[in-house]
Amino acid sequence: MDRVFQRIRENLAVAGTKSPPPPPPPPSPVPEDPVATFRFRLEQAGGRWLEFATEAAARAAFPDDDGETGVDRADLLIADTGTVVRTYATREESRVSLVPPRTVFLATAATIVAGLPEALWRLAELHRAGPAYTVFVTGPSRTADVEKQLVIPAHGPREVIVALVLE
Repeated sequence: MDRVFQRIRENLAVAGTKSPPPPPPPPSPVPEDPVATFRFRLEQAGGRWLEFATEAAARAAFPDDDGETGVDRADLLIADTGTVVRTYATREESRVSLVPPRTVFLATAATIVAGLPEALWRLAELHRAGPAYTVFVTGPSRTADVEKQLVIPAHGPREVIVALVLE
């Protein structure tokens, strides 16, 4: 997929044109309390919610002495699904949130958007700037087979924690 996007960028550069900015997202119903909505949806998906006064306090609560915990920041939190969105410049950087058994995303209330359309609109700018790898995380990794046997974790963290930084 990266090769396809790279060829599009190259062809646009040769033609001397730039891709137009995306149109604004359609209006999403804004939850009455986006923080509470996100928290509810996150917990429904099996994630945990914690609040900290400062980023330093949040980081201190999750020392990674044994490689079991990845601490990263969240670019966006999608309220209506409880999804964490994180964009990386390289595929290797994404390992911090996908490989460890426990992943902690640090966020502020300002990162919360109502729905997926707004999140995609905000991500478009990052992707126009160059190659970007975006991860959408909704609770612990899971999958099910044809017999509907749920397996947790499947391909990622067993535990997803969102730490809201209040400062």
